[in-house]
Amino acid sequence: MRTLKSSLIVVAVVATLGLGWLFDQVYAQYSPENSSPDALDVLRQLGENLAKMADKSPSSKALLSNWPNIKQYSLKLQPANESPLPQSLLEQMKRGEAVLLETSKNLSYHYFLPIKDEILILRSPLLNKGANAATHYLWSAAFYLVLISILLLWAYPLVKQLLALRAAARAFGEGKLDNRISLSSISYIHDIEVEFNNMAQRIENLIADVKLLSTAVSHDLRTPLARIRFGIDTLQEVEDLTLRQELELQLGDDVDEMTSLVETLLNYARLEQNRVEIQKEPVNLSELIQTCIKRKKSNNFKLSFINKSSNKLVLVDNKYITMVLNNLLQNAINYGRGHVLVELFHNSHNTIISISDDGDGVPIEQRENIIKPFFRAKNSLNQVKGHGIGLAIVKRILDWHNGTLSISNATELSGSKFTIKLPSQH
Repeated sequence: MRTLKSSLIVVAVVATLGLGWLFDQVYAQYSPENSSPDALDVLRQLGENLAKMADKSPSSKALLSNWPNIKQYSLKLQPANESPLPQSLLEQMKRGEAVLLETSKNLSYHYFLPIKDEILILRSPLLNKGANAATHYLWSAAFYLVLISILLLWAYPLVKQLLALRAAARAFGEGKLDNRISLSSISYIHDIEVEFNNMAQRIENLIADVKLLSTAVSHDLRTPLARIRFGIDTLQEVEDLTLRQELELQLGDDVDEMTSLVETLLNYARLEQNRVEIQKEPVNLSELIQTCIKRKKSNNFKLSFINKSSNKLVLVDNKYITMVLNNLLQNAINYGRGHVLVELFHNSHNTIISISDDGDGVPIEQRENIIKPFFRAKNSLNQVKGHGIGLAIVKRILDWHNGTLSISNATELSGSKFTIKLPSQH
């Protein structure tokens, strides 16, 4: 929107002030009435010279009799006391000033002859007044035509972009969820186009997640529900007290499993709906990683930490980054064979955390799907209970921090390597 506002201001200023100045220059250079002396000044000067000659001439009438008999221009002498002009104009002429009068047909200059006490009247046509007016109209029409053309040229890309936005919104509403707007850096509505694409991507992700959630609910809930149904039917037929207690415990476990799944679904839905507030603060990631490792330490596996950073503080939400680290550490512990390696380092743009394990790794064809909710990679060590939601939560939190999560093969160990990149906002 800033581009739209600034371009509109620039076009308005340039089109009005710039065109006005340009037309003034062209008009001053090429207009016929500006390329020659002013006709009224010439006529006034001519009348002044004739008045001086007539006033000093012994016979002013004889002088005027030699004036060419041209119908458009005429000279006339009139006694001052017979002039119908108001006294104020007479006083003006007596002070040596010419009086110009205009009628619908002609112009007339009046000059006072002090020696002879007479008034010399020089009449002339209206000096092409109609032609001058027509010229002014033509110049005005040309100015507004060019101004409108410039505004239309400016508005054409905007109209085109708005039509493309409308077409994309209509296609998206018709179910074409992969429809996006082609972005251009010189677009007037670049911010709106970016926001539309982000909105469309988010809606597409939400719909995909809803499909995954419905699949997970139909699959993961069906099993404990079937066991509960079977257990209740069996419980009604069993009379042995010990066996009844075992069945009741199994039913309790099935209910707990369903409760855990429902809570997991609610937590993920809460994250998806962004019902959280990210509160970034300076955090020492080295100390945070060491704290998370201490809480996970056990004699059953080995946790190693290599700190290659200078203990810089990074702006993140401490609570949610802790959740990310705990999920990835627990994931490496669950799917490894007993050794987990954590590395931390910085470069000019990012803070990078990598967590490697010595398990079987994640197959390349599963790496894109493993961060989706309720998807669990299949390998020989996959005996861990869960709902496949941990990495989806990690991905969502990193998105809030403008970070990324990538999966590769570990170089130091034999398993998988999960790499976090966070913007280096120290």
